[in-house]
Amino acid sequence: MGLPYDYGIDLWSVAVTLYEIFTGKIMFPGKSNNQMLKFMMDLKGKYANKVIRRAEFRAQHFDENCNFMYHEVDKVTQRDKITVLPVIKATRDLTSELIGEQNVDREGYKQIESFRNLLDQMTMLDPTKRVTCNEASKHSFIVDPL
Repeated sequence: MGLPYDYGIDLWSVAVTLYEIFTGKIMFPGKSNNQMLKFMMDLKGKYANKVIRRAEFRAQHFDENCNFMYHEVDKVTQRDKITVLPVIKATRDLTSELIGEQNVDREGYKQIESFRNLLDQMTMLDPTKRVTCNEASKHSFIVDPL
């Protein structure tokens, strides 16, 4: 989106890497920047308008009202089309994705919930609300014994 880089992007990268190591799946398997943004919002909900307005490349993905413009190929005509999505609610369940096919007991579920909480904090869409490296290092998933 063209937001300024800071240490928060490194935490985002660590979160995505941890997810992929744990599940064996790509967290955001998009083939374009637009599709990646859609996958991110499917997990986290829509970006806040204030974040969208700060983005250098917002016009490529959002209209003047901060509605997401999803670029896709029409299944019938095979032509490119843009669908304006004014509301995007989180539809992915990170806990279920982390559990996958595992049979998890109560303690395992508690650990997965702690891991999910850490990933949630590390993948906040608003970089100013993302957990810091110092805060992440003190998270219960990191400091509590297994």
